[in-house]
Amino acid sequence: MKNNLLLGSGNAGKIREIKFYLEYFNLFNNFHILDLSNFKDLGEPEENGSTFEENSAIKSTYFYNKTDCLTLSDDSGFIVEGMENFPGIKTARVAKEMGDEQQVVNYIFNKNPKNQKISATFHCSLSLVGYEINQVVTGTVVGSIISSKRGNDGFGYDPFFIPQNSNKTFAEMGLKEKIFLSHRFEAFKILSITQK
Repeated sequence: MKNNLLLGSGNAGKIREIKFYLEYFNLFNNFHILDLSNFKDLGEPEENGSTFEENSAIKSTYFYNKTDCLTLSDDSGFIVEGMENFPGIKTARVAKEMGDEQQVVNYIFNKNPKNQKISATFHCSLSLVGYEINQVVTGTVVGSIISSKRGNDGFGYDPFFIPQNSNKTFAEMGLKEKIFLSHRFEAFKILSITQK
């Protein structure tokens, strides 16, 4: 399985972006790219780390041990300024618990009723694990959360996040524009330097 790279995600939107970045940065060209849909009954690791970096590494280590494939995983989320790391490493879980991303955004604005935009930072930690490789890199992008969805492209919190120096949400930009402004792009930039 040494010529396989497993993307440790079942999120179709995330996989699409990761595949773009692998090609854009000319990474792992001689590898067959797999994702979790290529395997059955792998289960899910318990993401019990206290940082994005730890949870990303937990995922990559788990899937590498299950498949014997070099594994690239991503743990992403955002932190709202002044809310003690909320939602942070629980960004996706909080959305499931509250119902969806809009409910999380409503909660944030209920806690900050005087604001139309709330400062937040998106984080993406990429981990690469397997065959004596154990690496984690993190990219961030600063911006604002808005109270109502704008735009139809993207996934997760893309309709609610406006990166600094833009007036459009990630979902309004579409993939071609978002791809070069996102936290995931910043993380892949670092990964590409370390893999040269």
